[in-house]
Amino acid sequence: MAPTSPFDGWPLPAFQLNSKLEIIHSSEAAQSMFGNPASFVELLDSGSVAKAEKYLRSSRPAAPVELNFFDLDGEVKLCDFHCKQTGEFPLIAVAVPKDERVMKISRQLADLRKRLNDTNYDLLLEKEETEKLLQRVRQLSAPIIELGDGHLLIPFFGDLDSAKIESISAPILSAAYEKHAEMVILDMTAMDHINEDGMDYLNSLLQTFKVMGTGNIITGVKPEHAKQLHSLKSATDLRFEASLSAVLSERRFVN
Repeated sequence: MAPTSPFDGWPLPAFQLNSKLEIIHSSEAAQSMFGNPASFVELLDSGSVAKAEKYLRSSRPAAPVELNFFDLDGEVKLCDFHCKQTGEFPLIAVAVPKDERVMKISRQLADLRKRLNDTNYDLLLEKEETEKLLQRVRQLSAPIIELGDGHLLIPFFGDLDSAKIESISAPILSAAYEKHAEMVILDMTAMDHINEDGMDYLNSLLQTFKVMGTGNIITGVKPEHAKQLHSLKSATDLRFEASLSAVLSERRFVN
């Protein structure tokens, strides 16, 4: 004789569970909707497992909880989950499927949540890629040109701010050290705006050149930049020249 089920004639998915949350008996409605897994937690999505375990092991009465179950087709089915919480096992638990309209909204929300997570991840990757491109642009806006005879030329392009100076300082100082540069020519002919932070970082760069024993010449200073650059507390051998061409000609880099 087949063992008697406590759920004969029950119209709803119902389960009898032991202390390990293994399914001892289940109703025909539960088997039709969810199959015959050995463990109750196999029926739940990952977000509902911890909630269900806490609810089932509680000894205090509580209102039903909403749990996401997987049906036989692998679809998520939102259910109100009830059980008599006496703290004793085996216990009887019942899943009441939500109205299809509610389930549709729940699926839409889950899909929206996934799309938002994917979008956030894509935006993070895009932000990282943008930062790399900006870093590259800053470096290209102050290329390092080796002239020979211990001279390096650094032409500045665009705005001079702390981000630009910070990004170009390391490669400039490395080049000065590796090339044994005696003189670095900073040409500002194509430079636009200089902000206060940019001036502080530029002053720091020039002081570092001084410590390294490398001289500096600044060329191409525009009238609007002259007052700012005049305040530089730079090395004593820092020179200002009107044009780059005059410096190159003087040092016989051009005829």
